[in-house]
Amino acid sequence: QAKMTRAPFVSESFEVTKAMTDEWFRGDSARVIAETILSFQTPSGGWSKHVDMRAAPRKPGQSFFSENESWQYIATIDNGSTTSEMRFLARLDRARPDARWRDAFVRGLGYLLAAQFPNGGWPQVYPLQGGYHDAVTYNDDAVLEVVRLLGEVERGDYAFVPAADRTRAAAAVQRATGCILASQVVTDGRRTVWGQQHDPLTLAPTHARSYELASLTAKESAGLMRYLMSIPDPDARVVAAVHGAADWFRAHSISGYTYDFATGRHAREGAGPLWARMYELGTDRPIFSNRNGVKLYDYEQLNDRRLGYAWYTDEPVGALRQYDRWAAKHPRPASTTRR
Repeated sequence: QAKMTRAPFVSESFEVTKAMTDEWFRGDSARVIAETILSFQTPSGGWSKHVDMRAAPRKPGQSFFSENESWQYIATIDNGSTTSEMRFLARLDRARPDARWRDAFVRGLGYLLAAQFPNGGWPQVYPLQGGYHDAVTYNDDAVLEVVRLLGEVERGDYAFVPAADRTRAAAAVQRATGCILASQVVTDGRRTVWGQQHDPLTLAPTHARSYELASLTAKESAGLMRYLMSIPDPDARVVAAVHGAADWFRAHSISGYTYDFATGRHAREGAGPLWARMYELGTDRPIFSNRNGVKLYDYEQLNDRRLGYAWYTDEPVGALRQYDRWAAKHPRPASTTRR
């Protein structure tokens, strides 16, 4: 065959949903999906994205990726890929045990462990593809999804995982936490938040797609802050990072607007708080961009990327609520007391 054909495409990300109950996993629908998942596990052990796992199993000559015929996103942690397939197989094994589900999960775990950079971060795509795919990718909680799953492995939630792999998972979580702390942006001596993606070597915020400029990000930073607050017995560095992020969120909230992914931003008295998805490095001004990559300071100047992208977020609201409870137990270090 001269050229591979595309995998079956589906627009939404694959995930384990609430409708997938234990009873559902005991049925034939779950088994059929699992057969397709097994067939699309890449040679490296991960999975690609936007592949319809409800379709037929992979055929000879068919790609592991659905959006074109090139070797892209094979495999990836983007859009919950790899971690979602692993969770599905683990749930299925609990309902109807099968060594094939367990073996595929352990292969996926091997993929995640192999893909981790020495500094503790993960690229969006592994094996490395080049360009922004090689950056440490906090965008859409890609790294966080991996860290959460590895934490579950470390706790023993998947009893079939060999002890040696559980130990490796625990070490990977520690390295990941170190990367999150090291990549928190410090401006004028103060800890702020994080970028959507960070350079894999310097850990400085970097760009991704043309309209995703190097910046601070509110959406993904809220998730990173919540992760740090979930750490039992946090050390002084973690405590300082959380307080710094909370201070930044409180200083940069926006009122008077609502925002909808499909319809955009709308002025409304008393609405909010919201945060912009991206803030300019050094000035903390909200920034936007069309597909041409030109930095804009006014949402109203957006045209070809105005809708269908989360330019604003309210995710920090929940993080700050959690912070108020957390801070009572973990007082602010003297060195980070606000002036």
